[in-house]
Amino acid sequence: RRAAPRRAAARSAASGGGELKGVIEKLLLREDLSAAETEATLDAMLAGADATQAAAFLVLLRAKGETAAEVAGLARGMRKNALSVDAGENVLDIVGTGGDGVGTVNISTGACIIAAGAGAKVAKHGNRSVSSMCGSADVLEELGVAVDLSPAGVSKCVNEVGMGFMFAPRYHPAMKVVVPIRRSLKVRTVFNILGPMLNPAMAPYALVGVFSEDLVDLMADTLYELGTKRSLVVHQSGLDELTTMAPAEVTEVTPDGIRRYEINPQELGLATCTIDDLLGGTKQVNAQMLRDVMGGQKGPVADNLNLNAGVALAAAEVAKDIKEGVAMAQEAQQSGKAGEVLTNWIELSQAIAKEESP
Repeated sequence: RRAAPRRAAARSAASGGGELKGVIEKLLLREDLSAAETEATLDAMLAGADATQAAAFLVLLRAKGETAAEVAGLARGMRKNALSVDAGENVLDIVGTGGDGVGTVNISTGACIIAAGAGAKVAKHGNRSVSSMCGSADVLEELGVAVDLSPAGVSKCVNEVGMGFMFAPRYHPAMKVVVPIRRSLKVRTVFNILGPMLNPAMAPYALVGVFSEDLVDLMADTLYELGTKRSLVVHQSGLDELTTMAPAEVTEVTPDGIRRYEINPQELGLATCTIDDLLGGTKQVNAQMLRDVMGGQKGPVADNLNLNAGVALAAAEVAKDIKEGVAMAQEAQQSGKAGEVLTNWIELSQAIAKEESP
């Protein structure tokens, strides 16, 4: 008898199964949903809607092809169920969807540290490995950063050393309802691309990499729908990062609209590399690669981290343009400023973790 109220609560939240039945019927007819409908569907899923119906919703949405309005609705639903971080109005994130399956060193994570060394305020949102050998949380933890801090702890890190990290499972506790469904499906769903839109600090500036060229427009259109000061969406050579392997197209999103332009790394004075130059491995291997770069080491890994950091500095208006951004990143990386940020961040985050431990 005690189970009945829980069943009733699940049914009542956003109409429970009824809410999902309606959107499933529409998706079977290949009809697009509104942002309000997908947000309500997410509410129902998080309130305990039937797992089979939730899985059907995710699969049918992908089969139809997600629209920007549909993804924006889901992102808004996730955001309102997340813990928030007050890290200031002009923070930056450099983030990728993951899922490219290549196994490079943690380019976005390293670029964040360099950007902070060049003067940006960086609030990175990330997780442990999902599709790679080493996620951002894995490599940062191996470097000595305490990754599982409270909102106040993250805010203190950003304000005092210029760099903070928000561990996704802590900041999005509602995801625990979705994880078993995603695992059972074993296919890509919209949740594979939501991550960059869910920064708990609501970073208004971002460099966002996507794992497929087909996702560039969807990501850009969704970011425009959600609102951003300036976000740059990139995909290059099969990676969810910028690299010096070849010129890359950048899709820039601002309140004024969306525009596209090309970046040629060689015109920025960066040497061409190959994918083999960027391959990482275990968290121990990747951490050592990042330590070497933060210690001033030159070479293709440093070039690629500086490229991403430089483009992000321009996006965040810390640099007046990409050329100046790359120069600022190189100076921060080679002078030891980025390494100093990492050292100070490790010390501060560990001190905060001790204060926050029960």
